[in-house]
Amino acid sequence: MRAYAPLCLLLPLLAACARAPDSAPAPAAEEPRVAAGGLVEPAGEERVIIPQLSGRLARVLIDEGDAVSAGQLIAEIENAEYRAALAAAEAQVALRRAERERLRNGARREDVDQAAAVLAAATAQQRLAAAEAKRRATIAERGLISAEQREQAEAQAAATEAERRRAAAALALLEAGARREDLDAADAALAAAEAERDRAQALLEKSLIRSPIDGTVLKRDQREGETVVALAPIPLARIGDLRRLQVRADVDELDIGRVRAGQEASVYSDAFAGQRFAGRVSHVSRRMGPRNQSSGDPAEKQDAKILEVLIALDGQPPLPVGLRVDVFIRALPVTQSED
Repeated sequence: MRAYAPLCLLLPLLAACARAPDSAPAPAAEEPRVAAGGLVEPAGEERVIIPQLSGRLARVLIDEGDAVSAGQLIAEIENAEYRAALAAAEAQVALRRAERERLRNGARREDVDQAAAVLAAATAQQRLAAAEAKRRATIAERGLISAEQREQAEAQAAATEAERRRAAAALALLEAGARREDLDAADAALAAAEAERDRAQALLEKSLIRSPIDGTVLKRDQREGETVVALAPIPLARIGDLRRLQVRADVDELDIGRVRAGQEASVYSDAFAGQRFAGRVSHVSRRMGPRNQSSGDPAEKQDAKILEVLIALDGQPPLPVGLRVDVFIRALPVTQSED
C-alpha cells in the first residue's frame, strides 16, 4: 500500500493541470489590417525633366540636392540660332506695324501741299498750252502758219491737260486716305509677322529649361557639354517636393473593399529596423491596374490586379525617395452578408 501512496497524491494534481487552459483568458483578437507593398515618393509626385529640343547643353545650373522654385532656369540649350530668328521676326513686326500706321494716318500735310503745288503748276501749263493752240488755230485759218505747226500746238495742249489730270488724281488720292482693303491687307501682314515672332519666341523658350515646381533636385542625369535629344528617355533631372512625403502602395484586389481615405497606416522598412512611420490614407484610386512593383517572391501572382493607394506620411521622416517599404493600413471590418 505504501508503494502506491505517491501515485495517489499525484492524481489530483494532474487533474487540476488538465483543467487549467479552460480557465485561462482567451488571447485578444489581432487588429484587422491590410498589408501592401509601396514606394516612397515626394508629395505631388516626382517630376522628370526632359528637354523638348535637341542640342548641346550650354549651361546646367543645378546639382543634386539643390532647392529650386517653380519657373527657375535650371539649364540652357545652345540657342544663338533661335535668338537670331527671334530678332529678325521682331524687326519684321516693327516694319509691318509702321506700314499699317502709315496707311491709317494717311498722307502728311507736307505731302498734300506738295501735290497741290504740282497740280497748280500743271494747271498753269495746261492753260498756257490751250491758249497757244487756240492762237495757232486762228493764224492757221489765215494761212500764215502750216497745218503741222497747228497740230503741234494742239498736241502740246493735250499733253499738258493729261499732266494736269494726273496731278489732280495724285492729290485726291492723298486727301482720300487708304482704302479699306489696303488697311485689311496691312492688318493681315502684321498678324502674320506677329505669329512668326511668337513661334520664334516659343522655340527660344524651349531652349531655356525651367523647373515646373518648387522642390529639390533628386537626381541630375546630364551635364554641360552633353548633347540632349528631344523627348528621349534619358531625362535632364528629376525634381520633387521633399517637404512632404507619401507612399504609393499596391493594395491587392481582394482587400480594396476594406480601404478608405482617412484610415491610419503604418510604414516599415528593413533599412530602418524597428522604426514605425505613421501616416494616413490620402487618396484611393478609382481604377484597377497591374502591379507597380514586385517583391521578388516567386510565389507572388504577377497577373493580380491592384488598386493604388496614397499614404501621406506624418512629419518629415528620413525615408529616401524610391525606397521600397511595407505598408499596413488599419482596415475596415469585413462585412458578411446575411443568409
